[in-house]
Amino acid sequence: MSSNHHPTLGLFVVFLMLMAAAPLAVAPTTNQIASMSTPVLAETYEWQTFEKDMNVTTFVSSDGSRDALWHFLNSAEESIYVEIYGINNPYILDLIHELHDTKPTLEMKFLIGEGSLGYFTPNDYVANNLTELGYEVKWTSETDFRYAHQKFVIIDNETTIIHSGNWAKTSFPEEGKKANREWSIAMTDTDVTEYYRSVFDGDWMNGTYYHIDNGTGSPLSYTQSGSSYPRPFSEAGEFSGQMKVTPIFSPDTSLEGILYCINSAQATLDIQIPYFSNIGEGGSVDQIIDAILAAKNRGVSVRIITEEEYDWEELADIMLPNGIPVVWADSTWTILHNKGIIVDGRIVLVSSINYSDNSIENNREAGVIIEHEGVAQWYQEVYDFDWGIGDWHEMDEVNLYWNPNIPTSSSTINVTVYARMLNDTNVDEVELDVRINAGTWSNNTITSNIFESSEFEQTNYYYLISPQADMTNITVVGRIRVGATWHSAVPMVIRVRNSIASPTTTSTTTSTTTTEDPMAGFLAEFGVWLAIAGIGIVCGGGSAVAYKKGMLPGAKKQTRRRRRKK
Repeated sequence: MSSNHHPTLGLFVVFLMLMAAAPLAVAPTTNQIASMSTPVLAETYEWQTFEKDMNVTTFVSSDGSRDALWHFLNSAEESIYVEIYGINNPYILDLIHELHDTKPTLEMKFLIGEGSLGYFTPNDYVANNLTELGYEVKWTSETDFRYAHQKFVIIDNETTIIHSGNWAKTSFPEEGKKANREWSIAMTDTDVTEYYRSVFDGDWMNGTYYHIDNGTGSPLSYTQSGSSYPRPFSEAGEFSGQMKVTPIFSPDTSLEGILYCINSAQATLDIQIPYFSNIGEGGSVDQIIDAILAAKNRGVSVRIITEEEYDWEELADIMLPNGIPVVWADSTWTILHNKGIIVDGRIVLVSSINYSDNSIENNREAGVIIEHEGVAQWYQEVYDFDWGIGDWHEMDEVNLYWNPNIPTSSSTINVTVYARMLNDTNVDEVELDVRINAGTWSNNTITSNIFESSEFEQTNYYYLISPQADMTNITVVGRIRVGATWHSAVPMVIRVRNSIASPTTTSTTTSTTTTEDPMAGFLAEFGVWLAIAGIGIVCGGGSAVAYKKGMLPGAKKQTRRRRRKK
């Protein structure tokens, strides 16, 4: 009886040997391996830090975002992969058509949020338009995330661009048009880009192809309001050298990344975010608020720029009694849509992550933490500009700040008191109260020290503090008298520091990137499936049964009902 089984067993062994040898004869490329992978679940993306030399470009809206994005898209030679919440910018669509005509071999893939609020019709139109152009377009999986709110682009598998804003007219405006305040950053490095590519590939495989039955939308509108915004940051920042880069994603590492930034702060913490939601509900946002208060309590100077329309009073009731000034973003030139953090003038977070429990815990969001003083200082200038034109009704209509943000013992400190909220009245007197460490207060009249604000008005007053010793803490309070009434700013502390220690890492171990052998990864991932396939062939079709039951790669059902999220 055993002799009847020997031929079958021998054939089976030979088959497995051939299956193991076949990949070695025709080794797949990294991209081929990625395209063959099983769907990747969102929670599989772990915290990883890359510390190496690379090139970084910084740009913001409304200033130079349009020019910078056009530059990178036009530079593509092999591929452009886009994973984004929404597209309504007709000029970007026109550019894609130009690339289609001038670079016919350029591969493009678009992964778009199907049920994106505010983008139902535009996304339908763009998806249909790009599909007719011959490009692959998919909807991000409805079952994996509450919203697919990420905004990142991969070019030639070498450069990754992270946006806080969508491909919207208000995020990448034509010159002279009103738009949002957004931050963007481009990182040219193959290892960093490989990480983002792995997320794109996983989300792509879990997505569903656009079909005309989903809807064709309506043509995009070119209409946009004009603006006199002077675009002071129209020139992109270019940085090269040693960078410490940590990609972060919701729902995987967003909370960890935000807390890492806040908990690392030793002197200054600047946050710009449209809103804080879910306050008091015991979720991720409450952890962020607790971390902010803890930073203030350990001696960090904290500032928050947010929107007037969202949870303003609730947030102010928490922050102001703790000595944390909060301002509303001025809407004269831009609308706040940024989600950024700057720590100690040397760490910056650029992301799509809002401060809501859904954004952090349930959405797909994308961001990056860059630890590099030059990069952080570039965004610091943008933040300080926005701070200087903010509104602060809850702060008695007076605000202030200083330059440099973290002075050294050799720095003269230039403190500015902003009187823009009292500009409609006659300012009779301006003072800056100063206290060095625990010494006595000095009251300095600076009414005549006036200079033009960013809005071209005579509403800024300044005072120069002479250099102070390392580790000195200087408390400053701006005061403005109108008639018999004094208006006072929230007291703030200037921290003189010649050096700041390296951030304390979180409990998650960071690591530099390692290059994995593609063949080893291929065999590790597919070895079991190859064995099952071999058994199925020998035993008469078992692999087909496994495929139908969803056990093998590619066995994912593609029938999905379109859902409009509200």
